[in-house]
Amino acid sequence: MPIRVRLVATAGPLDGRGHLGRVLSLAEADWPTGTALELELVRGGLTDGERARAVAVGLREVPTGTELGPDQVAVVDLPDPGAAAARSDPARLAVVDDRDEFGGSAALVVQPSQQAWTGPGTAAAVLAGYDYVPVPAAVRRRRAEADRHGDRRERARPSVLICFGGSDPAQVTARLVPALAQVLDAEIEAVIGASYRGSTEGWPVPVRRDPSDLVDRLAAADLAVLGAGTMKFEAACLARPMVLLAVADDQLRVGPAFASTGAARFLGDGRTIDPIAVADAIGTLLADRTARTEMGAAAGRLVDGRGADRIAAAIGRLAQPAARS
Repeated sequence: MPIRVRLVATAGPLDGRGHLGRVLSLAEADWPTGTALELELVRGGLTDGERARAVAVGLREVPTGTELGPDQVAVVDLPDPGAAAARSDPARLAVVDDRDEFGGSAALVVQPSQQAWTGPGTAAAVLAGYDYVPVPAAVRRRRAEADRHGDRRERARPSVLICFGGSDPAQVTARLVPALAQVLDAEIEAVIGASYRGSTEGWPVPVRRDPSDLVDRLAAADLAVLGAGTMKFEAACLARPMVLLAVADDQLRVGPAFASTGAARFLGDGRTIDPIAVADAIGTLLADRTARTEMGAAAGRLVDGRGADRIAAAIGRLAQPAARS
């Protein structure tokens, strides 16, 4: 009997797209043969690019609230996983909880942003740490290509890619990009997500909305300036040096923890920080190629790209008793 797995996430404009991005990356993992994957979005919808990823791996979208089958495992990745988790048999429930807030009972909790899970709930098993970061298949392929051919980039001026997530509800991009462009001697490119609702009028740098080649753009950047959410893991897998800013409250905790490994520099709250302080930190890194090289190497060691496969294997083991019942 095939294993059936329901991935439950959100694409709401105020939620960011990190939750959805993680479950899409999980869907792209090396699942046991015969696994049937479904996607349930509790809010929002897929962009064209996200839909293409879902179709490529046979991920079938079901309407919100669709009843789970008796043999189906639910994987919940939401800002508040409790409500969706309550619909599931705890013995067949996996929860992604990087905020340590899940208060229910689950067979498996995944905490990819910290080295331990300290939520108030209970779990039969916990997968914690950067070994369990799911990154997109495209990032994994790009890393493999770089490992085979090396990094041969030579530029007269360094390149900086700035991106604060799929929605950036606090509009940190608009707050910082014009100021940074005025003082930095670099090729600056701003990337905004499909859910970004702010204006980009008058920005003195190229602006790309949800580019299909984002992985290549990120891999080519000499420095990435990012929110401290899920995209930092993609940059790490690509061995990119990065400056991180919190663009949501939960990132104020996970950003410093990630930076403490040497894989990034965390500057603080992007919603309130002085743009000149950000520019100074970026300028210092752009002038120090050795520091950037060491930072990128540390990031690449931290996130090896196999996290989704490890999670899928654990969920597969969880599903086996259900498949035999």
